[in-house]
Amino acid sequence: MEIEKHRDFSKLRLKEISNRISQIPQLKESSLCVFATGSYGRLEASENSDLDLFLIDTDDINQTSNLNKTIINAEIIKICRNLGLPEFSNDGLYLKAIWLKEIQTYLGSPTDDYNNYFTARLLMLLESKPLFDASLYDKCVTTLIDCYYHDFPDHVKNFKPIFLANDIIRFWKTLCLNYEHKRIGHTDLFDKDDSEHKKMVTHTKNLKLKFSRKLTCFSFILCLVDFDKTINPEDIKQISSLSPTERLEYLKNKNSSVGGKIQKALNSYQWFIDKTQIPSKDMIEWIKDKKERDNAFERSRQFEEELFEILQVIDRQHILPKLLI
Repeated sequence: MEIEKHRDFSKLRLKEISNRISQIPQLKESSLCVFATGSYGRLEASENSDLDLFLIDTDDINQTSNLNKTIINAEIIKICRNLGLPEFSNDGLYLKAIWLKEIQTYLGSPTDDYNNYFTARLLMLLESKPLFDASLYDKCVTTLIDCYYHDFPDHVKNFKPIFLANDIIRFWKTLCLNYEHKRIGHTDLFDKDDSEHKKMVTHTKNLKLKFSRKLTCFSFILCLVDFDKTINPEDIKQISSLSPTERLEYLKNKNSSVGGKIQKALNSYQWFIDKTQIPSKDMIEWIKDKKERDNAFERSRQFEEELFEILQVIDRQHILPKLLI
């Protein structure tokens, strides 16, 4: 299925889910913003995709009661089951509502990571689509961007969102570290068959890290370094509203000199979607084949080179290397 068709499928499915959860009485009475991330947030879902959801409480003073949040979660789970969607990952771990006020307060602190504020914040900006209350979603996005633009009024003529860029890079590095932790940890707890299956699951996660996770982060970074003028909060909001592949297409249309390189990266990403938007058990069987697996990771290295070549052309001011010093 072409990327454009994945977008159409994702939008139709999100609209269907949104229409249903919007009828939950306790949700309508709350200040909760519900948004999708993952393949639906990236607009590249298929009928085999699960739904990744986050809930942010936008009330500045009082949070939604735990009882109402429990009822809302239960209703969302029922709706998704009725629609035939796969069960929520990690036993619904991320259905816990997060308070917007605390995301602001603890940004950059140890609590930022511990309470999952970091992940929710970055996923909202990098790969999300609203499912309930677009106005509250817009409030969340605006509030989060403002956190990175605290110094903007004093530097209107030459402001660069270094804080945001560093946070995105930190998110990418965290994803890489989390993968390594899961890859090497506790292998002694599995018998031989379980260990082999776990290894294949790890390969699939690695492939997704090298394609979708990487593009989610660096499509945003590419858009940031492409600016040759002050980047204002509205510019960031516009970049955030695009899916990762839409960001590449935006850059392709804006920069004719790099159009061919971007198309090569989009073609590589199309291959990734074709290979991974299949039932999990089928993907495990596919990646068990060493020849297929070696080809997959060779393609991931090619994709990495393609993104780097785009960066070399677009980052005319050498902004990204300067962030490392």
